[in-house]
Amino acid sequence: MVVHTDCRYYKGSMPCAFHKRDGRLCEGCTDYDPIKTRILVIKLAAVGDVLRTTSILPPLKQKYPGSEITWVTKASAAPLLKGNTFVDRLLLVEENYVEFLKHEQFDVGICLDADPLSATIHSLAECATRFGFVTDKAGKVTTVNEAALEWWHMGVNDNLKKKNRKTYQQIMYEICGLPLPTHPPQLTMSDETLKFGRDFLKRNGVNSSGKVIGINTGGGGRWQYKKWTFEGYIGFIDLLKRSHPHAKLLLFGGPEEVDLNKEILASVGNKVIDAGCNNSLMEFSSLINTVELLLKSDSLAMHMGVALGKATVVLVGPTSPWELDVFSNGDIIHSDIECLVCYLSRCDKVVTCMNTLSPEHVLSKVERFLN
Repeated sequence: MVVHTDCRYYKGSMPCAFHKRDGRLCEGCTDYDPIKTRILVIKLAAVGDVLRTTSILPPLKQKYPGSEITWVTKASAAPLLKGNTFVDRLLLVEENYVEFLKHEQFDVGICLDADPLSATIHSLAECATRFGFVTDKAGKVTTVNEAALEWWHMGVNDNLKKKNRKTYQQIMYEICGLPLPTHPPQLTMSDETLKFGRDFLKRNGVNSSGKVIGINTGGGGRWQYKKWTFEGYIGFIDLLKRSHPHAKLLLFGGPEEVDLNKEILASVGNKVIDAGCNNSLMEFSSLINTVELLLKSDSLAMHMGVALGKATVVLVGPTSPWELDVFSNGDIIHSDIECLVCYLSRCDKVVTCMNTLSPEHVLSKVERFLN
């Protein structure tokens, strides 16, 4: 009996979907799809960075026709990659991934993070061609191709970060040897996930005829001023409801924004609908999928909004606004303060990158995409 072990649909321990459907065998199967190039992508965290790195997937598949992509990541980011038609297999660092990597061979290895764990995983795998980062025998991160030098140097030199004018996607494409233009992030949602957002709107009396605007206060805990100010959010919500009284505003965040969102809700009353701060990763994406426009800072929700084709307006402070890309569907707003792109986790200045962004200025940017 002929068994095509190199076929994309071969499972090993069970019949393939085509045999289950109509009983066909490998010999003469018209859906036989041999894997020609095995690619390993290592991108562990943060969750938002994992999502924005999916921008490399469409051109990877174009550059390597008939390829199979294995992606190594952390369990926290796995829901964003499940169902992605470009990713053929997921391996999680919390599970038995090492056994697979130590035994298998890959044609292409890609590690775009200069962190020791990611780079060591890349070094561990047997790859004929490599892009990005590995570790040496002393466990120190180093580059494997010249194009990765720029990103590596920016990682250890904030001054170079501040001078950079390339987007993250452009830099990653250069490291991987992929042609421009860059693609937006890739996010696939199941029918069940999509239903969560629709049901939320229905429960809150939101119909499809009016504008739905999302305000996400999330910014994580690493940088103090990734988030806009409380006064900024309050002022913006008030101005937005005056200019668009029939618009529905959804307020949501993550676990770190519980207190902030409570304060905002207490101040604005029924001007906004509370979308919560404890949604799962894919529930969060489903809520973002319900909005027409998304206002938020540089964090996971931004990359979700871009991936889902939402007009995305981003407020940026200590991180680089030039590395971000909304792919001509939104705007990136930042102060002209001299210390912008400081990458400092805390700030003791009275005048900051975020309190210099006025509600009026932000609304003027938002209005361009609502009208």
